Amino acid sequence: MASFSAFNLSERMVSALNKMGYQEPSPVQSSIIPRALRGESLLCQSPTGSGKTHSYLIPIIERIDVNLPRLQALVVCPSRELARQVYEFAKPFEKYYQRLKVRLFTSEEDKSNNQAGLTSAPQLLIGTPGRLKDILIDEYALDLHGIKTLVLDEADMLMEYGYFDDVDAIYTHIGSTPQVLVFSATLQQGLKQQLAKYIESDFLFSGGEDKTSGDVSHHLVDIKHVGNEAALKNFLKIRNPYLCLVFASKKADVRAIYESLRQDDYAVTMYSGDLETRERRATLKKIKENRYQIIVCSDLLSRGIDIQDVTDVISIDLPSELEYYYHRAGRSGRFGKKGDSWVFYNADNTKRAKLLLEQGVKFDYYTLGKDELSVDPVGLAKKKKYTTKKPFEGEEATEIKKLKARNKTDKVKPAYKKKLNWEVERVKNKYRRKAIQKSVNRAKARKYSKENGDE
Repeated sequence: MASFSAFNLSERMVSALNKMGYQEPSPVQSSIIPRALRGESLLCQSPTGSGKTHSYLIPIIERIDVNLPRLQALVVCPSRELARQVYEFAKPFEKYYQRLKVRLFTSEEDKSNNQAGLTSAPQLLIGTPGRLKDILIDEYALDLHGIKTLVLDEADMLMEYGYFDDVDAIYTHIGSTPQVLVFSATLQQGLKQQLAKYIESDFLFSGGEDKTSGDVSHHLVDIKHVGNEAALKNFLKIRNPYLCLVFASKKADVRAIYESLRQDDYAVTMYSGDLETRERRATLKKIKENRYQIIVCSDLLSRGIDIQDVTDVISIDLPSELEYYYHRAGRSGRFGKKGDSWVFYNADNTKRAKLLLEQGVKFDYYTLGKDELSVDPVGLAKKKKYTTKKPFEGEEATEIKKLKARNKTDKVKPAYKKKLNWEVERVKNKYRRKAIQKSVNRAKARKYSKENGDE
């Protein structure tokens, strides 16, 4: 089994990783760390939860000269939440590298608070594009010429949110050409074109075609037109997940589901754009302290945020941008753990689910009842209506056909159908009586045979 000691890392780094609980590198770390240590620029596409963050933090910190108080590495993240998460991964290294200084620049705090204490420059700076541009370029609070490594984390999000203008401004102010490490859960053609100006790398690490980890199982659940809140409560009662994220596309639905669960005393919280920045930060902290079993959220929580031990992800609906489904599902099945992604649907609303199937998502199918989650053998195929009516046979069929022919007319008479149905029912009753009489006669014959010892 591989270990971090197999890489060209210092004893101090290996010891620090062991003390922080990291003994074995993930596949992406095994591929990225040795190359990054050599100063290579590279592009990495790997499913969320595969260990990308430490695959760049470890070589960055290993290559930093802690005796040199100047900015040496810059990590650009597309959201405040993701930037803070990367910062929280990097900050513990200060305990083992005494002169190492890590700072976070985001719009969570006033610009003046970000700038405070910059008389001694951090060696590693993590932040969001807009705030980094404000302080580094507009305010020129730090010298960028000493930057050896630039990281673009979740690059697909940077493109999606339109942040590459800010990234361009930062990149052009870096003195010499830095090592550029690009990490992304997906690599679309437009993104590759955007990245061409920053990185010329022959090395692309790809974690495979799957957009989510292979440890995630995908399920479609027919909720049979039961309301979302009632269906969710039935599901939670049956499934009883350890830690569950419930996604809804609309903020109003997030709040309504949260309020409904809270009134029923579930250990639940909510996370969406409705919350103020401080509320979101406090909520994330409580989530990471495992205070809740259920987190009702918008797609704001689907990208890049690492929440430990999520066992189940429920999509009350599917997002209009189907790419977000993969990010939702990727909140579970992280770091080798198993996870389940459940998508609620009704039989008359299957368009987006079918699109995911066309994209290669391997769903299995369930039907949600009041007390049971049962396997659905039909799935999205049109369900046939089965009847218990016995088809007409023999003489009965012939007589009913003749009856209908005799009563056929071009003119619609009053109560025509009712009268015809009465006549048909009369014929059917006649043959029922005959069937009953035959059954009685057979029973009598068997009884007679037994009494006379014929059997």
